Amino acid sequence: MGAAGQSLGERAVSFARPDLLWLSGALPIVIGMAVYGYLRRWRRALAALGEPELVRRLGAGDPDRHFARRVVLLSLAAAALGMALAGPRWGTDTIETRSRSLNLVLVLDASKSMLARDLEPSRLERERLIARRLLRELRGDRIGLVVFAGRAYVLAPLTVDHGALELYLDALDPEIVSQGGSSLSAALRQATDLARGVGQAAGARAVVLLSDGEALEDEAAVTAAAARALEAGVVIHTVGIGTPRGAPVPERDPETDQVLGYKREPNGEIVISRLNEPLLRRIAQRTGGRYERLDRAGASGRLLTTLRQMERTPYRGGRRVEERERFGWFVAFALALLALDVVWTRRAAPAPAVAGEA
Repeated sequence: MGAAGQSLGERAVSFARPDLLWLSGALPIVIGMAVYGYLRRWRRALAALGEPELVRRLGAGDPDRHFARRVVLLSLAAAALGMALAGPRWGTDTIETRSRSLNLVLVLDASKSMLARDLEPSRLERERLIARRLLRELRGDRIGLVVFAGRAYVLAPLTVDHGALELYLDALDPEIVSQGGSSLSAALRQATDLARGVGQAAGARAVVLLSDGEALEDEAAVTAAAARALEAGVVIHTVGIGTPRGAPVPERDPETDQVLGYKREPNGEIVISRLNEPLLRRIAQRTGGRYERLDRAGASGRLLTTLRQMERTPYRGGRRVEERERFGWFVAFALALLALDVVWTRRAAPAPAVAGEA
């Protein structure tokens, strides 16, 4: 029963433009009225020439003789063309899609230092803005998301569904990473593994690290993670978000989002978070990547140019099932009917009477 139902479903007819189906009924009516109008004009012309029988013998023919046949043929042709315009479909084809793509992983800093406001409106908001631009401009590339603070998490695997990734960007906040701090090395290791993908023909591989570069760990661990990326064939581009002069890190009320004060050292001194450009430069240089500081003019444009110039390699995008277009059958049927009408009309045309014929 299931197999029979599936077979029936494959034979079911659907239409690409069902709103045009009315033409398959309207066009035959229009054609029938046109043929009838032509017949009336022909009758009036014959009557104006003289005696109808004499005019027929001279080769004008009988207008009523083939009227019904012509109406049927032309009306069927018009109905077929109306059906063709509606885009009939039945049956399915399985299509294997191929594309050229870059494997790109965005590493997003969600530590509390990203709430600092040395960039307006905040480092976190500027991070969101550049991440959204990358998603918007790199359509067709497979992009994944890794977020980190004291720990690193894979928010999204490599995907071409950039709309879904934007939902994660909307939710980006220090509260989504339970452990405070800034573990750059763990984030780079996870991003490297994600960017490598499966197989050797998965596309060029790159990581874009968006961060202020503050790493609460031994910098040797961060550079070791960059070296591991280089061995895996993954290029790391870094974007510095913040300024060297820095800004205090606000403490917020999680419910009202109001600033209650600023983060302080154990001795009571306000903590100033500063952009760590040297570390971000070393990470990029270690893998042959590019470093950009976000507050400099054209930084995001230069990064996009670099990413677009990276080699894209073909990959198998999967399979999709499409319904077969069948409008060609209806067009061919209509043309055959029109050709048949022309042939029959010529064969049925009487020869002119010869002078002296009784």
